[in-house]
Amino acid sequence: MIYIINEMNFVDFLVLDKKYFKCKKLMLYLLFLLLISCNKKENIKTQDGTPKSQLRITGNNFFPDGSGFVSIEIIFDKIDDIDYLLIQKSGSGIFSQKIQKSELTLNYNYRCEVKPGDPELFELVFSISYFDRTKSENKFVSIINKRGLFVKDLKRIARVTGSSLASEDFSNPNNTASRWDVGGTDLGIIWEMNPGKYGIFFGDTFGRDFKPNAKNPGPNGGNWRSNVLGFSHSKNLDSGIVFTNMATEGGSSAIEMIAGRKAGLPTSIPTAAVRANGKDYVHYFNTDPILAGVKFYYSGLYKSDDDGQHWSKVETVLFPADSRFALAGYYKKDGYVYMIGTPAYRDKPAYLARFRESDIEIQNNYEYWNGDSGIWMKGNENNASVLIPGTVGELSFLFNETIGKWIIVYGDIGHGFVSLRTAKEITGTWSEVVKLVSPDDYPMHYGPYLHPLSAKGNILYLIYLCGSHTMCFLMRAEIVDRD
Repeated sequence: MIYIINEMNFVDFLVLDKKYFKCKKLMLYLLFLLLISCNKKENIKTQDGTPKSQLRITGNNFFPDGSGFVSIEIIFDKIDDIDYLLIQKSGSGIFSQKIQKSELTLNYNYRCEVKPGDPELFELVFSISYFDRTKSENKFVSIINKRGLFVKDLKRIARVTGSSLASEDFSNPNNTASRWDVGGTDLGIIWEMNPGKYGIFFGDTFGRDFKPNAKNPGPNGGNWRSNVLGFSHSKNLDSGIVFTNMATEGGSSAIEMIAGRKAGLPTSIPTAAVRANGKDYVHYFNTDPILAGVKFYYSGLYKSDDDGQHWSKVETVLFPADSRFALAGYYKKDGYVYMIGTPAYRDKPAYLARFRESDIEIQNNYEYWNGDSGIWMKGNENNASVLIPGTVGELSFLFNETIGKWIIVYGDIGHGFVSLRTAKEITGTWSEVVKLVSPDDYPMHYGPYLHPLSAKGNILYLIYLCGSHTMCFLMRAEIVDRD
């Protein structure tokens, strides 16, 4: 084992030939002395007292592009006192490069070629050498040279529902509490109704008097509804999802669309939605909260033939309480509607079905993927084999045309974070889990729902609940596929 010292991590190590030094304690002591001697701060001012040039790097983790190069943007506040920029490579053999002042600009793009023998992970170390023979502090970036799909630059970019908190530094374009009496809500299932028009179904909803409490999350407030529906034409999602309006009835308050307890029925919670055969459909489950958990009755469909203004129950589709499709997600491709479903509730694997758009109300024509035999089998959902093992909670999936793969995201209580997997074919094989959202960064992780605009490009947009059961936010994540 070779220990590599840098100024950010006390000891990073690289295993070579899986051999360890027997004198590890002595080595650590010597390296500690080396760290002390190398950690001496240089004078950060010139002789006349003016600050020396400093550099800033936009980003921490970088991936090679298709040609094997990494591009790193380096920003200098000035360059007049710089002799050269020094770049060294740790964890990847001997490498050192000097870039003279004459080649530098205030916004400098550095390109580094990743060689075939480079390890899966190494660091580049940047420092400035000044004319007075001193040097700046080191700046480190990680080069990730692994194969597969990676998530980078995940961030929360806008609030979708409710009122802004004092600590928030991102936009709230909808102000749903004051405009539609939607103070707290969850889920956020997005589908394309017509070209450029998107519907967004939310679950349990509370009025403008809802008070978010991250330390003690949960429902509160008046005007409870088991579901509400918003509409959006937003194309530039970096500015947030802007609602055109929400479904109301003769007033400004968003109304319940799928009949629930207000109509003397159990609570009706949406799980997926799709435009099929010229109509909009929502998959929902019927439930009653009980002290020991949640009691499921069945799942089914509602449909709308007037662009989401009114909804009626589809009597010909019913999934029993123990169905493998009690909760679901939809996506249309190649003439089929694909449905990935799970049993109730968040702690079981996922299964796969498909049907033609015209057959969405004919459950006997649904086909179920049986991976053991490698064929689609019609009519009996028990023929469906496990598609994705583990604990699959609320889910969303789509086919990304840019990387040519299916992407699924879901709450994963087994791993304790929001998981992402990919597959070239929807029937599998699906990749290993990639961590998409960590509870360390964004607590209360459930309900990741992809926006359909994520089907192109390398940016994923998703509605996600964090900080409370009833606060929805828009997240943005860049994906890098190095298959």
